[in-house]
Amino acid sequence: MKAMKNLYIKPWLYTVFAMVLVSSCTDVVDVELEDETPNLVIEGSLDWSIDENGTLDGSEQTITLSMSTPYFSQDEVTNVTGASVVVTNDSTGETYIFQDQNDGTYYTNTFEPVENQTFTLHVEYDGETYEGSDTFLPGSLIEYYGQSTMGGFDSDLIEINFYIQDDATLENFYLEKFYRHGDLLNSIETFSDEFVNGNLINDFYEISDDDDDDIEPLQPGDVVDIYLYSITENYFNYMMILLNQSEATGNPFASIPVALQGNCKNISGGKDAYGYFRTTQVHKITYTVL
Repeated sequence: MKAMKNLYIKPWLYTVFAMVLVSSCTDVVDVELEDETPNLVIEGSLDWSIDENGTLDGSEQTITLSMSTPYFSQDEVTNVTGASVVVTNDSTGETYIFQDQNDGTYYTNTFEPVENQTFTLHVEYDGETYEGSDTFLPGSLIEYYGQSTMGGFDSDLIEINFYIQDDATLENFYLEKFYRHGDLLNSIETFSDEFVNGNLINDFYEISDDDDDDIEPLQPGDVVDIYLYSITENYFNYMMILLNQSEATGNPFASIPVALQGNCKNISGGKDAYGYFRTTQVHKITYTVL
């Protein structure tokens, strides 16, 4: 499910190949790299949390704007201020204005989630206009959960088991996010119900020991947040590519990640923005390892 063919070779690999072919030479070959013109990056993730009673909470939402930087750049991210950010419910025409917080974020506390309706993001910045749309789909809940050492990859490690009841009447796509409190990064997975439609889906979260990155397996007392997002097929495909690019960077012979195009189009005729505008339902549980 997570397979992708990359198209470019990391620039430093040209030097490696040259050293292999002419190992007796001592000349250093410098490869000129073109710096890409900075491009607008839109992080528009509108997530509505849902509890066990099916109650949605999503009035407070934030969209982040920044400018891209070259792959090898050490510069900090440039936040974008002074933009106009509006989201519209395409069915009702109702608009939600996101207020500039002067730090690259744009905020509203009046958003209203409506299932099975499409929302469109409209951004105006530096004379350019960008638009992206996504549909808010009903989702599934994590029905119940616990821990064991029987269902994971390593019988010596603790894993958290959880169960999702898939809706047989819908073609569902999911994103899972796992965060152990104190860790630097999240873990993210995606999957569809293509082969498990309508079933009670059993999944688990396990952390393998990694001395190189100073990562330890789950231990008693660890607190883990598990998020289950219901997403559209388009966003599922986008995340599949993004995750494959991220995993490929761990291979010394992998390409540098290519600029991944999201759904935020420049309707002024210029370059499209990077990033993605999504509307998702999310169910979160927090589990303390015993």
